[in-house]
Order: sequence, then structure tokens, then C-alpha cells
Amino acid sequence: MIKRLFSVIILSLCFLISNEFEIKKIPLQGQITNPKKEISGLDWYRNNLFLLPENLEGYIFIIPKKELIASIKSDNPVPLLPLEKNFNTPNYTQIIDGFEGYESISFYEDNFIVTIEARYNKQMKSYIAWGKIDSTTLEMTIPIENLLEIKTPIQIKNMTYESSLIYNKDVIFFYEANGKNLQKNITQPKFSIDKKSFSNIKFPNLEYRITDVTKIDKNNRFWAINYFWPGDKKHLKPAKDQLVKNYKIDPSHNPSGKIERLVEFEISKNEIIFTKTEPLQLKIDIDNSRNWEGIVRLEKEGFIIATDKYPEMVLAFVKYK
Repeated sequence: MIKRLFSVIILSLCFLISNEFEIKKIPLQGQITNPKKEISGLDWYRNNLFLLPENLEGYIFIIPKKELIASIKSDNPVPLLPLEKNFNTPNYTQIIDGFEGYESISFYEDNFIVTIEARYNKQMKSYIAWGKIDSTTLEMTIPIENLLEIKTPIQIKNMTYESSLIYNKDVIFFYEANGKNLQKNITQPKFSIDKKSFSNIKFPNLEYRITDVTKIDKNNRFWAINYFWPGDKKHLKPAKDQLVKNYKIDPSHNPSGKIERLVEFEISKNEIIFTKTEPLQLKIDIDNSRNWEGIVRLEKEGFIIATDKYPEMVLAFVKYK
């Protein structure tokens, strides 16, 4: 008991002297609060936030932007009830051996693309599938023929292509684990929307996991969730955290070993690089690791982020101007 109390005091003091960002929970109600829905990706379509369940539910959750903004501004917000719209897809459990679920979603015009994770014969496999959204009804459909496999660069349990980014007429997919001890020279696959062909783009080493990215802005910049649960250490084999050196981050702010932060990148000359913006370190939950699986920008106010089911389904706002 005394040891735990001492740890809490140390963590609290660290929070006071560190540059950490609080999250503000956005209360929800309805099916989305069921951890079995496992939200795995977020993206905007027009003025609606789409929240993608990992499993084959046959629908997708939607929250209008104006409702999110009102909730964030309120001191006593009423729990939001997301809309549920049809998400018509093939039965991937019969098409993809070892199908495990969806991992990300990205919209471009009235089209969208998702990444899919599978595990078969002890091998992790990744796929992409694409379809169209009805701009009036918001119903989404993926034809059975719109499916391709993407080879993973290495094999790590439960890790495939977790994020996607629309860039011009291409989609860039981000492998989840890009640490120095796992991959020396990293490229991410770039998929031509028009030609339906693949090329590659250079990417820097980044320890821990990348679990989702925002849309790209007019300056070719975007943000990614960079997350680490200490229980993944044996799989990720993290090297020295380069961001601590690059941005002079004091690692003593977080004795727990958990990493929950947002990192900014930019695309320049067919290469993805870190910007000079310091990563946003989220204020750590002392008792729980929060598996952040989704992120979007909220105009110029900050970010909306979401967990899957650990420690529960959380939708939250991070203020950042």
C-alpha cells in the first residue's frame, strides 16, 4: 500500500513539471460503449465523424461534427448517441483466411478505403478493400472484387497495416511497428487510386507502435498516434527512443514506461520525415494503458482520439492550438 502511494505521489509530481496534455472525455451512449465493438479507426467525411468497428457488424458509427463541438464546449455534456449507418461488405470471414477485423479507414471524395488484418498459419496478413459512400444516405458499400493483399515487411504477432493516409491520388499505408531493432531501412507502401498499383515512400524509424494518422493538411503535414504498452516490449524490442533526443524530452515525466503521444510528420520529396514540432505527450492514466486506435483533427482546436476496448471505449478531445 505504501509503495503504491509513493508511486502515485511521484507520478503526480512528474505531471506537474512536465508538458503533458490532458484529455477531455466525450461521453457516449448506446452500442458504441460496448467494448466488443472495438473502434479501430476514425475519419471525417464532410461534417461527420465516422468511427469504424473492428468486427463485421454491418454498420458504422457516425457523429455529426456540430454535436462533438457542442459536447466539448459544455461543462455538463449529455452523452452522445451515434448514428448507425449500413456498412455493406462481403463476408470476409469466408473470403480471407484467418480474418480478424478492420484496422483503419480513409475517405477521398465519395470513396473510402479500409485496411484489414488476418492471421493464418501463424502468419500475420494485411489486406486493403475499397468502396463508395452514398452522399445522401451515408450508406457505404464495398464490392467483393475490391480486395488486395499487402505484404507485411516483418512478422510480429497482431501487427499489420494499422493506418492509412490519402495523399494526392495515392493512399499511404503505415505498418504498425517501425523501430530501429525491427527494421533498418523503412518504406511504407503507396497505393495509386487510379492505377491500382503499389510503390513505396521512405519513412523514419519510430519506436513503439503507430495506430492511426490524421488527414494531411495544406502544408503536407499530418499527425500519428505513437503508443506503447510495456507488455509489448518482447515483441517490439524498442531501441533508444530517438524522439527523446531529437526534442529534448525528459523521460522522467513517465516512470510507468507507458507511451501515449502524438507525433507530427510531413511529406517532402517522396519521403516522410519528422517536423520540428515537439510531440504531444498525453497525461498518463496511472492505473491503465489506453490503447488509442483512432485520431482526427478537430479544425484548429486540437484532436479527437479514441480507444478500442482497453481499458474501455473512450472518445476524447485533446486541446492543441
